[in-house]
Amino acid sequence: MAMKLMYITNDREVALIAEKYGVDRIWVDLETLGKEERQHGMNTVKSNHAIEDVKKIKSVLTTSELLVRINGWNKNSEEEIEKVIDGGADVIMLPMWKSVEEVGAFLKAVNKRAKTVLLLETAEAEQCLDTVLEKYRPDEIHIGLNDLHLSYGLTFMFELLANGTVERICKKLDRAGIPYGFGGIAKIGQGSLPAEKILFEHYRLGSSRVILSRSFCDTGITKDIDSIEKIFKENLQEMREVEKVAAKADKNQFDKNAEEVKACVQKVVESMTVKKINDMLDKLMNEYGDAFYILDSLQFKKNFLELKKAFADIYPDFNIAYSYKTNYTPKLCRIVNELGGFAEVVSDMEMEIALGVGVAPENIIWNGPYKNTKKVEELLLRGGVVNLDNATDTENIRRIAEAYPDSNLRVGIRCNFDIGDNVVSRFGFDVESKEFADALALVREKKNLTLNGMQCHFATRALHTWRPRAEKMIELLDKHGLCPDYVDLGGGLFGKMDDSLKAQFDTKIPTYAEYAAEVAPIFKKRYENETKRPTLLIEPGSALVGDCMRFAARVSGIKTVRGKSIATLLGSIYNINPTLNKKNPPLTLVPVGRGERKRYEGLDFGGFTCIESDYLYRGYNGELAVGDIVVFGNVGSYSVVLKPPFILPNFPMLDIEDGKAEIVKRAENFDDLFHTFSFERS
Repeated sequence: MAMKLMYITNDREVALIAEKYGVDRIWVDLETLGKEERQHGMNTVKSNHAIEDVKKIKSVLTTSELLVRINGWNKNSEEEIEKVIDGGADVIMLPMWKSVEEVGAFLKAVNKRAKTVLLLETAEAEQCLDTVLEKYRPDEIHIGLNDLHLSYGLTFMFELLANGTVERICKKLDRAGIPYGFGGIAKIGQGSLPAEKILFEHYRLGSSRVILSRSFCDTGITKDIDSIEKIFKENLQEMREVEKVAAKADKNQFDKNAEEVKACVQKVVESMTVKKINDMLDKLMNEYGDAFYILDSLQFKKNFLELKKAFADIYPDFNIAYSYKTNYTPKLCRIVNELGGFAEVVSDMEMEIALGVGVAPENIIWNGPYKNTKKVEELLLRGGVVNLDNATDTENIRRIAEAYPDSNLRVGIRCNFDIGDNVVSRFGFDVESKEFADALALVREKKNLTLNGMQCHFATRALHTWRPRAEKMIELLDKHGLCPDYVDLGGGLFGKMDDSLKAQFDTKIPTYAEYAAEVAPIFKKRYENETKRPTLLIEPGSALVGDCMRFAARVSGIKTVRGKSIATLLGSIYNINPTLNKKNPPLTLVPVGRGERKRYEGLDFGGFTCIESDYLYRGYNGELAVGDIVVFGNVGSYSVVLKPPFILPNFPMLDIEDGKAEIVKRAENFDDLFHTFSFERS
């Protein structure tokens, strides 16, 4: 069945053209209350329709219904409803409702004299939707993506389609047997998210109605009536052809399209976020200096939730232990804790960070080949978990257990075995060794020791190495008759990255869902009939934080040396890539410089240090001027934690959201670096 199409206009000629070519509803929009405040500065339609337009449009329609959107519920709503019914409205839409009471009052006021549509476009409306569906039966519900995404603090309206919000609501409406639709649609082949992909989502989710957006036919730009008719004739025909294809699509086609929608939405959101920040950079540099890190804590949160969902959808007993060593910025560690994740630390310093941001000791897991014995004892006595990595650890744990016989101490064992990556990892016990047997025997011997977990970690991020991790860990547990509280498969996952960076790898970059599909089903199959199931843990670092930080630096000079063009930045390779891999990071140029602008081919961006090899990026092609700002992406991994204070103190870090900059880490100064040195003469 073809979608019901709606188009907003108060022009009689345009309404007749829309009706002629199959638009089912002509929409007169009376909503004005609060709209300017909600959508201030956005390129959205602010209605200039009036109550007189209801009769005017109704008088010319013969086959299309007249839909009228009134204002959100207020003291004048009953009077407004009487007027639109008197004007001939076939359908009345209530926007911006936030409570069950408002819905009840609206339906009572209309009293079945016209069809009723609830426009669900607030977070509060979704929260009370279940109760609304239990108590009332509106004729239809439409999900308004524009205001709803603002209500949830999102960047792009179609994030609601990509993150499952629309699907969640649609399922409820489908179960209730209420017709529904969502959002608007542009011409086929157009829109930030191509219209044909949105149409496929409508059919996948059972939607039966959609608004033709302003960009479908913007009569504020196209005023010639013949041109307007051509737009409707050609584009509605094309849209109906796409619908025929969508109506015959199978589950695989729908699933593929849904994944493409998610990828497209992610790119749009990243682009919009980058543009917002780039527009601020020149001003921010005047305030904070000519180089700083830009944190995207919102993206970090999204990554955490998406990764967790990918695994938990298959094996619900799942959690994430964030790798502090990758980027121990306290704000990020705090977000992990707030979302219920664990802290995976490898030093007493990182343990102190975890405690400092409020992590409960029992949610701290201490890994690593070296451990401060005194701090290990402290964490164990407070309820934290310490993973044994070597024989020295075993003996230290033995001593602590014997010193505190009345304390229950939680430990784990790090395991090392062959996963087919042609690397002999240096972490954990060889599971065939005497040292592993001794560690296991100690835990069984000491009544006050609890084997809380079994852990492995391999540095490779290759997807094919994850299944052997899971299989061999379960094989090991079954061999020794173990079912610890958690089984930890460690880190080593690729994260999200720009296409330009992906292209520099010799392997496909897996998604979170692909990693989950390798291991979670193995745990599901093994433990689905068990009364006790271990929590599956992983320890991502780069996979969560890699794309959540950028580094901005101003061009301080440009020169040509024997035919080679080099631009110098206030920044260094050690700020963005301290592991010194050979890959160019994603690069964005913000052209704010006031010097001579020239085009360069093969220009290299050099750092401020006096190290010959200090290049942040090689082979840039494009225009550049002194004073421009260069922004490097995907610098969240290891950058701020491995960067030494060489020549200059480290730069500040800003978290930018809604046009405001929060100082997450201030710029370091001379006293920060040298107060531990003695300047006294001997």
